[in-house]
Amino acid sequence: MLGSAIGLKVVEDVPYIRGLDKWLGSELNDAAKSYLKDMGAAAASNGAVGLYHAAGLTPEAAELGEALIAEGARTYVIDDAELARVAASYPVMWKNPDALPKHTFIGCPHLSPSQLDEWTEKIGEGLKRSGKAKVRKNTLLCAAPDVLEAFKKTENYARLTGYGVKLTYICPLMYMNNPMCKTRPVATNSNKLRTYTTARYYNDDEILALITHNALGGGRGNG
Repeated sequence: MLGSAIGLKVVEDVPYIRGLDKWLGSELNDAAKSYLKDMGAAAASNGAVGLYHAAGLTPEAAELGEALIAEGARTYVIDDAELARVAASYPVMWKNPDALPKHTFIGCPHLSPSQLDEWTEKIGEGLKRSGKAKVRKNTLLCAAPDVLEAFKKTENYARLTGYGVKLTYICPLMYMNNPMCKTRPVATNSNKLRTYTTARYYNDDEILALITHNALGGGRGNG
């Protein structure tokens, strides 16, 4: 959601983002890079942001700090109210806006190794709470071929596929460009996929509730 807000406001300029290091830390570990990957995809697809600096995180910002900020630069404050406003602006492209999704795509851009592990834990915990053994939706998690090959060698692969989740290296955006997909209520936590297709955006909590409880839960907000 943050990337979407940035893209819609900044468009083609280069933003200098303050405050992310408070949540992600100052180390570019896999978790931080995964978040920045998704944020960058959302900023690029919702605007035309090809480059950004994150204070205390990205290399140039860590080295040069606020010297990167151009004179006369505008300030855009993103808080919970602004994120809610942006989310409310998303159009619903389904024939029946009140339908419950039948299909769920997670991973556009493709998931990282840590994200595959994170979703394994989330889905397992969600199913335990729902009292179900398998996901309630046709759920596809997308990752690059080499990431999937490495994941298959871990114990989480058997856990995740045992929950009924499908793993694929397919590009969800290309799949959704099939005209037949326009008639299907497809859910995603990807702002990139939402921007270019008829898929509807839900945050991670809502996606988890859909696939483990067949109901919506949580509030909109991330991505």
